[in-house]
Amino acid sequence: MSPKDCKPGRPWIAAVMFAIVASLTVFTSAQQRPEDSRLLDPRDSLHVPILTFGPQGTAELQGLPDDWTHHHLVFSDPGTEQDAIQNGTYDKWLKIVNEPRYIMQQLKRGSPAQGPSAEDVGRIEEMARAGKTAGGQEASESPNPAQAKEAASALTGIALSTAWPGGKARPKKIKKDWDEALGATTAPSYASFPAKWSFNTTTASCANDFVIYPTGQAGSATQASIIAYYNLFSGCTGTVPEVDWAYNTGGTLALAPVFSAKGSQIAFVQTSGTAASLALLTFPLTPPGTGTLTAPATPTSVTAANYPTCTAPCMATISFSGTPNDTVSNPYYDYSTDSLYVGASNGTLHKFKPVFGGTPAEVVGSGWPLTLNASYATTTPVYDGTSACVFVGNTGGYLYSVNSGNAGTVCTSTTASIHGTSGQLDQTFGIRDAPLLDSTAARIYVFVGNDTSGNNGVFQFPTSFTSGTGTEAVLQSGSGATGTTTYQLSGAFDNTYYSSSSSSSPSGDIYVCGTGSPATLYQIPISSNVMGTVVAGPTVGADVGTQGYYGRCSPVTEFFNTSAPITATGTVTLISNPRYWGAGETVTVGATTYTFVTGTPTAANQVELYTSSFSAATNENRTAQNLYAVINASSAECYSAGCVYTGQTANASVTATQATNVVTLTARTAGAGGDFTLSTNYATGITVSGGSNGSNGTDYIFFSVFVGAQTGCSNANANEGCVMSFNVTAPSNFSTTLTALGTLNVSSVTSYVPTGGLIIDNALSTPTGTSQIYFPTLYTAGTAPCTGICAVQASQAAP
Repeated sequence: MSPKDCKPGRPWIAAVMFAIVASLTVFTSAQQRPEDSRLLDPRDSLHVPILTFGPQGTAELQGLPDDWTHHHLVFSDPGTEQDAIQNGTYDKWLKIVNEPRYIMQQLKRGSPAQGPSAEDVGRIEEMARAGKTAGGQEASESPNPAQAKEAASALTGIALSTAWPGGKARPKKIKKDWDEALGATTAPSYASFPAKWSFNTTTASCANDFVIYPTGQAGSATQASIIAYYNLFSGCTGTVPEVDWAYNTGGTLALAPVFSAKGSQIAFVQTSGTAASLALLTFPLTPPGTGTLTAPATPTSVTAANYPTCTAPCMATISFSGTPNDTVSNPYYDYSTDSLYVGASNGTLHKFKPVFGGTPAEVVGSGWPLTLNASYATTTPVYDGTSACVFVGNTGGYLYSVNSGNAGTVCTSTTASIHGTSGQLDQTFGIRDAPLLDSTAARIYVFVGNDTSGNNGVFQFPTSFTSGTGTEAVLQSGSGATGTTTYQLSGAFDNTYYSSSSSSSPSGDIYVCGTGSPATLYQIPISSNVMGTVVAGPTVGADVGTQGYYGRCSPVTEFFNTSAPITATGTVTLISNPRYWGAGETVTVGATTYTFVTGTPTAANQVELYTSSFSAATNENRTAQNLYAVINASSAECYSAGCVYTGQTANASVTATQATNVVTLTARTAGAGGDFTLSTNYATGITVSGGSNGSNGTDYIFFSVFVGAQTGCSNANANEGCVMSFNVTAPSNFSTTLTALGTLNVSSVTSYVPTGGLIIDNALSTPTGTSQIYFPTLYTAGTAPCTGICAVQASQAAP
């Protein structure tokens, strides 16, 4: 696509951008407030809201944010409504399937949803696959159909499944697409993430997609404290990227911002050096806005009472009650209750409500703000709408469960109070990252750098915990003692876990970059909610344990790429002479059962046995050929004339090939439509293998590490870092010999991890190609990929 063809305003581009924006209504069980009710400007006609609370308690989901919160509250498969009714868990199920982040997660992963939104999610995903707009028109109905199709596919997945000779994946560089200097005086927090807005899951919009970075610098007339970029993609016209807006917000913004239910507002914590405030910012939706990095605009400062009606750009700040500071806690926003939770350096946990749906205010009273432990800073919280608990750690290494004041399955108190306190999990560094919470499985995972035995590890708790130390998976024994200040940041589940069929006790894996020396990638298998024996994977960082550092690895980000499908395959093998089979032997392929019969078939899905007096091998081979012909509904392929019944249709799930006595099956399509199962009722005559091993994508993890020890990483000194990716689609292949598929060198320094958290765009179906990776670097004296702190977009091409 030519850059000139990506200009905002072209009617056919507008149609393309609506490819997945059909009205999606989800019914929320919680009392809702009208949120973001102000009139939208022209850009908002394309850049439509994610979630609009209506008078019937409905919510319209029409766009997809990605901020740090979506990496810490996740949902394994909740199962069907019928399952929930039979299991007596219907109320819990209903909460989960109506949780906005659950629906967003399913759309991002290209996976079906359960509950009231299931039909609409499926319809939107089907339209995306078909390349149609919300109105049912083909995306290619434009002055230039080829360009329209390409525009709809401008942003694609990280397709890395192709193998090269020898069966190994070809190592690929992660390519820096662009970098923008953010400043060089101070760095954002190790827990910082960018915040990315995608117009939808299937198209890249030059006009409407944007990404926000905290700069980590004190705002001034010559330095922005927060900046946003649009025109992000290589096919866009003009400069890539362009500044959407840049603001001096009057403080230092080092932590991660979170989106409102529309892309028109964010919330973030900023500090004056000794005291923290919650800032709410409304920005214009028509790019470009105002300001640059070195000449930022100053949003109009308004009172909280005037904020709901202020004209963008405008902001309100609310000082934390008691005026504590906050340098380690990102704010967590809950869409369903319009509430926000955040920790503070004096050991308190704060709640704000309303946030975007009324006059914003901190809740003071009814137990808020709640003191957890005044000796330690409270770190980043996560709220679980099912249990109604807030889960949060502190720098003393304790995990807390807090009554939020909402009604839930575990936390039922209407006032803020501590529901549960763990034992000390980390004796030196504390819990530095937010817990990883699976609301469906009711499990919390906490990451520590130095437990009471000197190990780094992962602790698991049920959401109902009240005390104790849960269950620990030790990553590396004694590793915590090798560094003087080692933080263990969070890992991520793989797609095996997300797609596990057991709603209450999923199975899969967590991948964690361990802070041992040398840094190592670990796999923690999970079987029915139980952590198993830790598997050591490849060394990802060189041994620099003699130096002091805050942890070698950034948080791990998992990316499920639907553009690189793995196709289900299987075989049916005939291993005894069909001449001696009894009547009624069957083999099931997908949803179709084939019955072996003697003589010409008289009904569909019957397979004629070859029953001559020849050898077993001959009969097996010829019957296998008949099975192959019936599966494909191709009478010309019969060994015995007439083996295919008149009107026989081909198997909807698979195509078949045949060699000797083996029929090999391949899914017609990848993913849910192509997965199939094999079974037989004849134990000694037919064997089956494979089946239901298809996937609608390829699974990757991304993170950064000090002094990378993988091919393509520089590792000459501790001022070098490396971003890398690994294919974890097949968990059984995980081992010490696994190699990085892509690497990108970045400047790093021993006092921080090399980069903040990584956010990755959603993949498209076609064409396979690149997807964008967004992150900030954290080295003030860095020179790669830019001088000082950088905002980076990178990509990794298909091999």
